[in-house]
Amino acid sequence: MLANLVSVIVNWNLKSDTIECINSLIIAGIDPEDIILVDNGSSDGSVPALESQFENRLQLIKNTRNLGYAYASNQGIKHALDHEAEWIFLLNNDALVSTDIFEIFDTVVKNEPQYSMLSPVIFYHAEPDRIWFLGDHLIPGTLFTRDPYRNKEYNHNLPEIIPVDFVNGCGMLVNRKVFEKIGLFDSSLTMYGEEVDLCWRARLAGFQMATTTKAHMWHKVSLSAKLDQPKARYLKIRNQIIFYRRYASGIRLPIMLVLSASRFGYLILKDILNYRFRLIKPLVLGWFDGWFTGLEQELSSYGD
Repeated sequence: MLANLVSVIVNWNLKSDTIECINSLIIAGIDPEDIILVDNGSSDGSVPALESQFENRLQLIKNTRNLGYAYASNQGIKHALDHEAEWIFLLNNDALVSTDIFEIFDTVVKNEPQYSMLSPVIFYHAEPDRIWFLGDHLIPGTLFTRDPYRNKEYNHNLPEIIPVDFVNGCGMLVNRKVFEKIGLFDSSLTMYGEEVDLCWRARLAGFQMATTTKAHMWHKVSLSAKLDQPKARYLKIRNQIIFYRRYASGIRLPIMLVLSASRFGYLILKDILNYRFRLIKPLVLGWFDGWFTGLEQELSSYGD
């Protein structure tokens, strides 16, 4: 087991899934006392259920309202850092981990110390052998990314370590020195894209990241977002554009403007063909707000 390992989970109205998620961590070797659960103002009885299920052994942070995933994650990360955590495993509460995930991470950390951020292979929960995420790579000349393994069946002959440009916030292991040097998530991003922004700042600061293909987890694919699909669509699009505006420079900026317009035009067409009309307005608003409103986010603190 990794030294001074703490896991941070955020919950909002997913009581049963959160309990299942925590149980998978415990089976994998983490003590409940090393799990920080930030409840984001749930109204489904999550807090008393979690306190009862785990006999008040969790480190439980209770928010009175939903402050957003990024802000709540920062609360958990700060708490972990204040209590001398060396490694922080950020995990979505709609996910489950394999029983040996931390043994595998421990081996990688010892054998490949150059990596400060690690991701497991993330599978679809409904299709346990189909890959949902195995690491994103930049497309040259743009800030778009691709995951060449997405939706493919798992190949047991993959290299044990695959260097990547971005890991996914659904499940990522981060060394404390990353947060100490670059700060935490940008809480103004609320949810979606906060880990992309964090990974980019980490890359600029010289940190390396990779996917370790023997470590596995399974994701139920954003159950929280399904509670409010239009809002999730708006935030996802807006935050993607904010990322492009922040980090594209020179000729890359107008390239990203044109490419993103083409890409989101395609998404609108798909929405029309699939009768998802209520998702079109938040997509359009997210695109315009991302490109043409002031970047107040630039004034936000990465420590919030």
